[in-house]
Amino acid sequence: MLDKLHSYYKNSLLLSEKPNSSFYSHYHWFKEENSTSWLGIPLESIHNQELELLKTLFQYEYNTKSTNTIEKKWHDFLFSSGMIPEADFESYYRFIQFQLYGSEWEQNDIEEAMYGFFHDNSIVIWKDRASGVIIEQNPDQSINVELLRSLSQTLESDFFLKAFFYCGKVQALSIESPILFKEEKHFFENAIQLMPSDRVYTFEKCFPYLLSAQLPKNMQEWMSSQLLQIIADEPELLTAVKRFLENNSNATLTAKQLYVHRNTLQYRLDKFMQKTGINLKDFNSSITVYLACLLNSQ
Repeated sequence: MLDKLHSYYKNSLLLSEKPNSSFYSHYHWFKEENSTSWLGIPLESIHNQELELLKTLFQYEYNTKSTNTIEKKWHDFLFSSGMIPEADFESYYRFIQFQLYGSEWEQNDIEEAMYGFFHDNSIVIWKDRASGVIIEQNPDQSINVELLRSLSQTLESDFFLKAFFYCGKVQALSIESPILFKEEKHFFENAIQLMPSDRVYTFEKCFPYLLSAQLPKNMQEWMSSQLLQIIADEPELLTAVKRFLENNSNATLTAKQLYVHRNTLQYRLDKFMQKTGINLKDFNSSITVYLACLLNSQ
C-alpha cells in the first residue's frame, strides 16, 4: 500500500526507517502496522481531508518539535505561504537555489559540505530530497561564481551527483519575497534545460538563452537562414565566435579554451566576418550573432 501512495505523491519519500533530522520535519509520516518502512509526504502536498483519511489507515507521526525552528519558518515562508520569519529587517538576503541529480546521498552530509563554503549567517533549507535553497544574510553584492563552482565540483566528486546552483538577487525581506523566489526558480529550471553543461547560473547568464528561446518563429528562421546557413559547412567558425563573445572578446583566453593558436582563432574570426559581412567589433552586431549562436545550440 505504501508503494502505491509513494507513486501517487510524486515528492514523497519511502524509507526503511523514520529519520530524525530537521529536514524531515517538513513531512507527514505514515507506517503500516507490520512494516518497518515509513512513507513521508511533504506538508504542502497533502490536503486536510486526505490527511485525516490516511490517519485512519496508517500509523501517523509528525515531528512537532521542529515546527518553531528558523529552518521551518523559512520553509513555510518560501514554499507554503507562511508568515515572514523573525528576521532582521534591516538586513538583506540572497537566495541560492540548488538542484541535485544522483542516486544515494545523505542530506546531513550535503548540508555539512554546503555550510563549509558559506559564512555563519547562511541557512540551508530543503524543499524536497533533491532541491532547496541556501539563504545568505547580508551577502556581498558581487557573486562569487567560482565558489559555487567549487562547491558543485566538491559535491560531484565526493557524492557522485550533479549539483546545479542559481544565485539570485540581493533583496530586502518582504511579503513579495516568495513571489520573487518563485520567479528565480522558474529561471533556474529553464537554465538547466537550456544550459545543462553549466553548473552555476545567474539571471544575466540565463537571460540571453531565455530570450533566444522565446524569439518568434519567423525571426528564428530568418536568423538561421541569413546568418547560420552561410557557415553551415564550417561549424568551427560559429564555435569560435560564440566562445569569443562569451569571453568579452578576449582572444587569448578564447584560444586557450579552444586549444588553438591565437592566430588560428583570429583567422576563424576574420573568415566569419568575411563570409557574413558582420563586424564583430560592433556592439549591436555582436548581440545579434550571439543570439544566433544560442539558437544553433538549442
